[in-house]
Amino acid sequence: MLNPVVVTVWWLGFFSAIGLCVGSFLNVVIFRLPRNRSLRAPLWSACPYCEHQIRWYDNLPIASFILLSGKCRDCRAPIPTRYLVVEASMALVVLMLLDAFVIGNVRSGMSLSRFGLSDCLAYDWPMLVAHIVLFACLFSMSAIDLEHYWVDVRFTNLATGVGLVLHTLWTPGHSMDWCRPFDTTAVMALLALAGLAITWIVLICQPRVDPEDMPEPMEEQFQASPQSTDEPPFPPLKKPARGPGWVAVVLLAGLFLWLMVAASQTEPRGHSVRALIPLAFFFYLIVREGSVARQSDQEIVEAIEEERFGARKMVLAELVLLLPALFLGVVGFYLMRVDGNLPEQISDALHWHVRIGNVSMLRHWSPMYGFATAASGYVIAGALGWAVRIVFTLIFGREAFGAGDIHLMAAAGCVAGWPVVVLAFFLTCGLAVLGWLISSPFKRSRAVPLGPWLSLSCLIVAVFYDAILRFPIVARAVDASRMLFLRNSQLFGG
Repeated sequence: MLNPVVVTVWWLGFFSAIGLCVGSFLNVVIFRLPRNRSLRAPLWSACPYCEHQIRWYDNLPIASFILLSGKCRDCRAPIPTRYLVVEASMALVVLMLLDAFVIGNVRSGMSLSRFGLSDCLAYDWPMLVAHIVLFACLFSMSAIDLEHYWVDVRFTNLATGVGLVLHTLWTPGHSMDWCRPFDTTAVMALLALAGLAITWIVLICQPRVDPEDMPEPMEEQFQASPQSTDEPPFPPLKKPARGPGWVAVVLLAGLFLWLMVAASQTEPRGHSVRALIPLAFFFYLIVREGSVARQSDQEIVEAIEEERFGARKMVLAELVLLLPALFLGVVGFYLMRVDGNLPEQISDALHWHVRIGNVSMLRHWSPMYGFATAASGYVIAGALGWAVRIVFTLIFGREAFGAGDIHLMAAAGCVAGWPVVVLAFFLTCGLAVLGWLISSPFKRSRAVPLGPWLSLSCLIVAVFYDAILRFPIVARAVDASRMLFLRNSQLFGG
């Protein structure tokens, strides 16, 4: 039998490497997509100054940056610190999720196996992978949103697809303590998702037209395109500040060593401090990048002002597109409330276990219930975003909430569960105001990109979910909601 310390070091090294490699790829995504460059061509990276192809051994995350002293091997131009920050930060996020779900055991619904990391991961790898993909997408969206005020829904579509697939695979017995829906909620969400699919199919089957001729609401809601920018295709040649990059690397090394010690303990402690330190660093990064004055600040304010005269008409058109989902959701509620055996038959189908003979597959695999868990998170979290957007736009007469942020909330709900997104939404309001107050002496723009704050809030709630529910004010809200929803909610288990 392998030494538990060796196993721990192996898994920590493996997930650190995964985080660093994902971060390295995200650097390509963050640089190319806003500049309308393909991710497939060219397949290799090149120095933006001398355009020499970067050799594979000069493209190793963090290590190559250190070995090259932060300069291009060919032209000696400084490598932007962003590359170091993104790589180390993504690895930090991966280790934080590993800690919350497996090592620290602070999330209900995850395996409490005492046979080490390998056994826990054998049960719960789908949830860990789904969250890694989610926050990799949110990381990219946040970095682009901070600079360009642009949210690409392809990121959220990827996270949603992964969430639906992996939740369908993950229904072991212990996972019933996860944020799972009651049967009525599940059926309503499945039918509402079918309504959204119908709307999507109708829209993609429409004749292709030039985007400039497309009605504004439909263009803004269902396709994202980079904003025009006069920025150069690469950063100006100047000596960049290295502080944030080295802080990220030190935090990554410190968290790695701390988790080695924690994983070797019978009852790991110190999760709160381990998580709060990186989260404070991410808060600092958002404030720091949000304080930089950019041309896109004025462009987004002007765009909002230009669209405000048609804002109410825009959201009413969006409401019409949501009607099939609303109607089918009501149908689902009716089907689960009719007299007779139909509700029981639907529930039996929802909880059907895949078996071969008398053997239950994949530890009590109920694919429909797993899929319904993801669907309920997607639909309810998205519904919250659409309600805020439509209601407040109708009241104030200008766009109140970005459609891209709604897609972000729906994708996060699909993976992490809608209660996480609801709590994160309220936390976002406070964090965004605090960040704006801190950065206001340096940047006077009225526009505040919510994507980064939503992403940070979702990460905070994902790793502190159970602890947040124990806060007195949140606990009282849960009790009130229990009465309101008559316990027909995934927030309360079951």
